[in-house]
Amino acid sequence: MERNIINELGSLALATRLKNLSDRLAKDVAQIYKESDFDFEPRWFAVFYSLKDGNELAVMELSSMLQQSHPAVNQVANVLVKKGLVVERKDKLDQRKRLLKLSKKGLQLAADMEPLWVKIKEANDQLLKESKNILASLEAVENALDKKSIKERL
Repeated sequence: MERNIINELGSLALATRLKNLSDRLAKDVAQIYKESDFDFEPRWFAVFYSLKDGNELAVMELSSMLQQSHPAVNQVANVLVKKGLVVERKDKLDQRKRLLKLSKKGLQLAADMEPLWVKIKEANDQLLKESKNILASLEAVENALDKKSIKERL
């Protein structure tokens, strides 16, 4: 059996292990989207899904809701606008505020993808049943980090 240094490192490689897991899941979902003939990337999902009900949200709101950096949300928003899936406008009261909303094309794509998302959720739920409540554990780690970062713990 091949040596697994990441497993050997244990908690020292926590971030690497979580990133690797994220990459594996995203790769599978990307392949599912491709095979289902959807021109869609997993990294767009959170922003896109947040807008699927037709609501208009500011980039800063999305950033806060998704717990992602403003530049990360902005980057995804730029791609979605370029693809014609999202329309943007400036807030009348604050021109710096960028408001996003799914376009007609985006709303149709969301409706078309909904059955696939249900299947992906079912597959994820099945996978999670094989773990020992990883979502609760991740939430506990996130809450602990909110209280005190790794840097502060050093």
